[in-house]
Amino acid sequence: MPRLCSLLVDSHGEIHVSLKFAVDEQRLRVVTGSAHGSVMQTCQRCLEPVAVDVEAKVNLAMVLNEEQAKNLPRYYDPLIVEAEDVELLSLIEDELILSLPLVAYHEDCSIQTSFGDADEAARTQENKPNPFSVLAELKGKTDKS
Repeated sequence: MPRLCSLLVDSHGEIHVSLKFAVDEQRLRVVTGSAHGSVMQTCQRCLEPVAVDVEAKVNLAMVLNEEQAKNLPRYYDPLIVEAEDVELLSLIEDELILSLPLVAYHEDCSIQTSFGDADEAARTQENKPNPFSVLAELKGKTDKS
C-alpha cells in the first residue's frame, strides 16, 4: 500500500481485513466488511512517532456505470466495475487513507514551549525597561496641572 505508507512514519505494521461478498435481497452484488490495524504517524505536537488505530468499514454495491450508482440505496457506496477484475488492495488502501485522523498526536504529549532556561528568560524580562514609563510620567504631569 504505497499511498498509505507515504502518510506514515514507516511501513511496518499489520492491517487485518475481513470482506464478505454476497448478493442482497435487491439482487445487488455487495461487498461488506472491515479493515483495522495500528500504524505509526508523526505527532503534530512533538514530531515524534505516535501509534494510531485505524478502522475502515466497507459497504459497497457493485455497479457498471454512473447511472446505476445514482440509483443505489443510500446505505451502499458505489463500486463501479468497468472491467472483470476489481483491485481490492487499492480499494482497502483508499478506505484506510480516509479513516486516518486529520491530525495525529499523543494524548499525554509534553510540548517544549520555551527554548533555553525559563528562569533566565524571566530575569531578562524583569531587567528590561518599560517602554511606556515615559508616557506614565507625562500622564502624571498632566494630572497635577
